[in-house]
Amino acid sequence: MKKNSQTRPNKQSTPVEPRLGIFWLVKDSLLIDSLPLSACEQYDNHLTYPHGHIDVWERWRQAGKAPAESEYEEYGRGRVTCDVKTKTFTLLADRCILRRKDLIAKIKEELCLPKQTTLGTDPHYRCFTCLHGTDDGE
Repeated sequence: MKKNSQTRPNKQSTPVEPRLGIFWLVKDSLLIDSLPLSACEQYDNHLTYPHGHIDVWERWRQAGKAPAESEYEEYGRGRVTCDVKTKTFTLLADRCILRRKDLIAKIKEELCLPKQTTLGTDPHYRCFTCLHGTDDGE
């Protein structure tokens, strides 16, 4: 039976709102908490996810989503923000995450981010391995 292309779902015909959020890489699995762009809060010239890593991690530990005997800064982590003036998205993350194209692609897909999303590092998002590896975090 031939499928009718007009009734078949088409990703391009249904615009999906980008999401902003925070994430971790825990034992090769991504943990992401996010909200649609329209539900995020403005901070200076940026829209940002309104919750911090420490609070979300604690909630997840209590719910069993994050390792019980761990701290939020043990694992590589990051955040996605949006510049309201230029309408550009920035993904800031630990170098352990940024080195892996597969993880970046998965984060972009999960958060419905554009191809042109800027990638960068931030001293807040350095895991224990990067912090204690060498002086420059490599």
